[in-house]
Amino acid sequence: MQKTEVFIENRIKWRASKHDLPNKNVHLFENLTADKKAEYLTHFNESDCGKIILLFTDSKKRWTAIGTKKIIGFDGTNYNSVELNSIKDVDSKNRKEYFEKAESGETKLKKIKKRNESELLITDLTERKLFTLRKKEVTYFHYGI
Repeated sequence: MQKTEVFIENRIKWRASKHDLPNKNVHLFENLTADKKAEYLTHFNESDCGKIILLFTDSKKRWTAIGTKKIIGFDGTNYNSVELNSIKDVDSKNRKEYFEKAESGETKLKKIKKRNESELLITDLTERKLFTLRKKEVTYFHYGI
C-alpha cells in the first residue's frame, strides 16, 4: 500500500498526540508564525522533505523536524536527514552504546531511563547513523509511520 502524504501527516500527528505532544519544546509546524516557519524553511526544501509536521527544539541552534518524507536534524553545526521509508531502527544513542559495552563485558548491565536521554540514534537501511535531538522532558516518540 502506498501511503499518501495526508495519511503520513495524520499518522505523525496521531502518534504525537499519544505522547502529549506538542508541548513547549515540540511544535506543530503549521501552528508556528510565518516568521518562525521561515527561519527553518531556509534550511531545507519541503519538496524534498515533504510537509513539515513536527519541530523539536532545544535552541535555535539545535532542532529536529519531522516531515512527511524525511526527518531533518541540525546539531548546531551539521544538517542530517533520513527518509522515513529507509528507517531501520530508532533507539537512544547512549542506551545503544551502553548495551554494546555490556555485551562486550566492559560494564555491568543496569536499567537506563529513556527520559534522561537527549539524543536519538536513527539507523537507516544502509546502516548509516543519524543523531537527532530529543529534549529530556519529551517522552520518547517513535517515528514509525
